[in-house]
Amino acid sequence: MDSAEGMATLEAMSSHHNFRPGQQNKLVSEPPIAAPDEHAQLVEADQRFRTALGQAIAAGGERIEAVEATVRLKRRTKLPR
Repeated sequence: MDSAEGMATLEAMSSHHNFRPGQQNKLVSEPPIAAPDEHAQLVEADQRFRTALGQAIAAGGERIEAVEATVRLKRRTKLPR
């Protein structure tokens, strides 16, 4: 798997809207196997994970943009020999 495929996979995992018609998140759609309180905690943990993953993906994109801007700036300000 190359980095583009990996990034696409991470983005798909972090999206709440990546399900095909009629498909839902299994934690939400299937009957709970755990006690109701434990199931609610698992659903909340899943939502926190998806939120954190989305933020990490966004931060990674911002870091890439910053590095690219720095490289462009260094190329423009490089002194001729």
